[in-house]
Amino acid sequence: MAGPIRLTAPTSDVLSVLLEAAAENTPTYGLAICQTTGHGSGTVYPILRRLETIGWVRSYWDDSEATGPRKRLLEMTAQGRGEAASALAQRQAKSSGRRGWSA
Repeated sequence: MAGPIRLTAPTSDVLSVLLEAAAENTPTYGLAICQTTGHGSGTVYPILRRLETIGWVRSYWDDSEATGPRKRLLEMTAQGRGEAASALAQRQAKSSGRRGWSA
């Protein structure tokens, strides 16, 4: 696995959403990630904190004039995009290899 993070299924799901948003050049936010992945905030937000700590994600407050509470927007860093894509590809290759075995 590339990078200093344990790539669990929920982490993979969060990274996939973040990479998709990065490909669209659109920041996202925690609640949208929860809704897309189906994982609760108690799972998603700690993952996002870890990703920010290791430099794969950066966050900032949305200062738009939108109504409602402010959102903390998230976007992947260049380092994060590269390492996350590599880590997800390695995870996919490992899981594909395991399915090929028969006892």
